[in-house]
Amino acid sequence: MEPVVFEHGIVHLRVDRGVFELFRRGNTIGPYRAPLDWVKVRTEARRRDVTRLYFGYVDQADEPIYASSTPSGPVFATVDIPTADEPLYRAHFTRLARLSDRLVSK
Repeated sequence: MEPVVFEHGIVHLRVDRGVFELFRRGNTIGPYRAPLDWVKVRTEARRRDVTRLYFGYVDQADEPIYASSTPSGPVFATVDIPTADEPLYRAHFTRLARLSDRLVSK
């Protein structure tokens, strides 16, 4: 299978051979890298027109990969995106959920 790549604004997401990677342009902290089965992303409306994505590890194997909820557990990376772009990210993580037999929360 070819790598799955999503690039939007300053964010570059890549999954290759079951490994998820997050890169952010202009970020002095290195990329976030984890097995796709371990990744969870939680979203939170921050302020007008900004949504924050929290990247961390699942606590339970059956947790959805992507959800609009308060983050729990350690957070390894955050990315602020325009709220109008959130559907693009949700669509990407829905695709990743299908590839990894996981759910996306409503």
